Amino acid sequence: MSDRARGRYGGPAMPLPPVPTVSVVMPTYNRRAQLRSVLAPLLADPAASEVVVVVDGCDDGSLQDLEAMTAEHPQLVPVWQENAGEGAARQAGVERATGDVVLLLDDDVEAEGGLVAGHARRHADRADLVVLGYMPPVPPQAGDPDAFSVLLYAEAYEGRCESYENDPDLILRHLWAGNVSLRRATVLEVGVGSDVYDERYHPDREFGLRLLAHGLTGVFDRGLRARHHYQRPLDAFVRDARSQGAGWTLVSQLHGEDAGALPADRFEAGLPAPVAALVHLCRRPRAAALASAALTAGVRAATTAGNTRAALACARLLRRVEQQRGAIELRRRHAQRG
Repeated sequence: MSDRARGRYGGPAMPLPPVPTVSVVMPTYNRRAQLRSVLAPLLADPAASEVVVVVDGCDDGSLQDLEAMTAEHPQLVPVWQENAGEGAARQAGVERATGDVVLLLDDDVEAEGGLVAGHARRHADRADLVVLGYMPPVPPQAGDPDAFSVLLYAEAYEGRCESYENDPDLILRHLWAGNVSLRRATVLEVGVGSDVYDERYHPDREFGLRLLAHGLTGVFDRGLRARHHYQRPLDAFVRDARSQGAGWTLVSQLHGEDAGALPADRFEAGLPAPVAALVHLCRRPRAAALASAALTAGVRAATTAGNTRAALACARLLRRVEQQRGAIELRRRHAQRG
C-alpha cells in the first residue's frame, strides 16, 4: 500500500481521488463490416460507462446493426447525423455523452484489454490532461497489394511515438489521435473542430494545438494499447498525401509559432541531392503531374511483381511529390480568395 493510501508516517489514510467515468465516443462511416469486432472489447469493458457511436450519414446498415445491438448492450448509444464529416460526428458524440472523460477512438481502432480503465486512471487526480494511447497498425498479410501503405504508415507512426517519448512537449504540437482521452467539459469548451480549418487531413494536430493554447498537458502511454486496422489502397494513399501537405500548411498559417514555420524545403529535406532536385522540379504543376503518374505506375508494377522494397521506394517519393502539390494548391486557393 502506498504512503498516500495509508497515510504518510502511519497517520489517517488519505482518500484516493475517485476514478472518473468514461464515455467512449466513436464516429463511423461505411465501416459496418468491422464495427462489431471493434466494439466487442469496449462493450465487454465495465470501465466504459457508455459507448457512443455516431453514424455520419452513411446508408450501409451501420445504424440498424447498432440499434439491434442495444438489446444486448444497453450501454451502446447509437447516434445518427446527416453526413458532416468526422469532426462534426465526434463533436456530436461528445455532446451526447455523459461521462466525466471522453475516450475518442477511431472506428478502425480495436481496443486491447483494460484500455478504458487505463485511460480513466490517468485522469483520476488531474483535470488538465490529454492522454494519448498507443495504437500500432496491424501488420499487413502476405500478398496484400496495399502493404506498402501500411508499412509506411507504421514507420511514420513509430517515429512520432518515439518523438513523444523523447520530448513530451511534442504531444499536443503533433497530436496523432485515434486513441486519446480528455475531460468532456474541456472538449465542449474548446470544440473538436474549427470553423477555419477545412482540410481533411491533420484536424487532430490542429485540435491538439488549440488544447495546448487552452493550457492542457499531453501525456503518451504505450500501456494504453489498441490495434489500428489501417488500410489504404493506392488512390487513397495519393489523396491522403496531398491532404497532408495542405494540412501542414494550413496548421502553420493558423497557429504560427506554436505550430512552427513550414520550411521552404520541407518536401525535399533529407533526400539525396538528385531526388531532392526532382521534388524541387515538381513545384511546377506539369512536372508534378508527370512525376506522380510515373511513380504511381511504379508502385503498381512493383507491387504486382512482389517487390516490396521497390514499391516502398516509389511510394515514399510519390508521397513527397503529392504532399508538395497539396501545399502549393492550398496556398494558391488562399491567394485567389485574397
